[in-house]
Amino acid sequence: MAGLRKLRNKYYSRIWYKKNGKRKEKLIPLHTEDKERARELNQEIDKQEKAFKQGVISLDEIKAKPLTDLDKIIDEFFNYLQVSGKSEGTISLYRLALDTFSEIYKGVDIEILGKQDYTEFLSKMKDRYPNNVTCNIRLRSIRAFLNWCLEHDKIKRIPFKIKQLPTKNKKPRYFSDQEIETILNNSENDKDLYARVYVHWKTGLRLRELSDSYYENGFIKTYEAKKNGLERSIPIDKETREQYFIAKDSNLTPGHISRKFTDLLKELNLYETKHGDTRHFHNLRHTFAVREYFKTRDIYRVKVLLGHSEITTTEKYAQFDLAELNQDFNISQENQNNQRYVTPNNQKKGQRNQLSKSSNQKNILDNKIYAYS
Repeated sequence: MAGLRKLRNKYYSRIWYKKNGKRKEKLIPLHTEDKERARELNQEIDKQEKAFKQGVISLDEIKAKPLTDLDKIIDEFFNYLQVSGKSEGTISLYRLALDTFSEIYKGVDIEILGKQDYTEFLSKMKDRYPNNVTCNIRLRSIRAFLNWCLEHDKIKRIPFKIKQLPTKNKKPRYFSDQEIETILNNSENDKDLYARVYVHWKTGLRLRELSDSYYENGFIKTYEAKKNGLERSIPIDKETREQYFIAKDSNLTPGHISRKFTDLLKELNLYETKHGDTRHFHNLRHTFAVREYFKTRDIYRVKVLLGHSEITTTEKYAQFDLAELNQDFNISQENQNNQRYVTPNNQKKGQRNQLSKSSNQKNILDNKIYAYS
């Protein structure tokens, strides 16, 4: 019967066999420092030892086989993603990452991995994805998968902590008011595209959020189950409301809208920025965020309107030079129009109290949002 032996803090299975009439010992590495895990693996070695003595397998075939079927767990994970309503694009990103993860650890029990294996894992990931931005996307997907495995009792522990690689801190890409005007003017003959551009520019809705949204008393309300599961309300004006209903009635898919928008940007020479970065439909959301912050200087308001769960996600929209934004956005008239939403009593109260922005920011935000109703 196979026994256990510990050498240099790692466990081995010990089996005995005869060769040329002499009794010999063979140690089978179990690749773990956990005694309970070693006992589980040793039971499998014990079965293989019996098969070897019966002549079914050779001595070299005795190995610590995985107790965790990685491919089976990955299949269960994708079933979970589909049931949860994740988009095809999101599932595709996970597929690319987990195909690589499965290839790296094919036939390996991921529970025997530890901190000491992370350096080799990261090296293989970087070989596959030399660009740190792309590599980080894959790493986040693998990290999310391992967290899911732990939460659903597929593994007993996460083998190693996955960290993000350093990247250049690029600012969000946006469109200036003049560029938006050019885009709208050149999409007037396509009412569906015009409506989608206008609505997303004015509301910051994600491309796929429109289908789950509805209009109520001057607000667009949306619930994004695929993100953070939060419902949010976005105040809109009359023109945005009109374009919103046109966009809602459109039969064009999000993918079709995205491609048409990209083609239009290329036609207008707006696809690439002066820094060589490319822009896409999602940058209308960035435009809304940067513009809204420049107009209000209220990062908490922007956070709520975008539906972010953490303020740190929103802070990237506040890192632009104000003089540069002043050239790109003409908001003086908008600010004058918005003054009518502030009552004289609230103005006097604000002048008297001069509340600390850091401690009362969230309350101020709520007042500003409901002032639009």
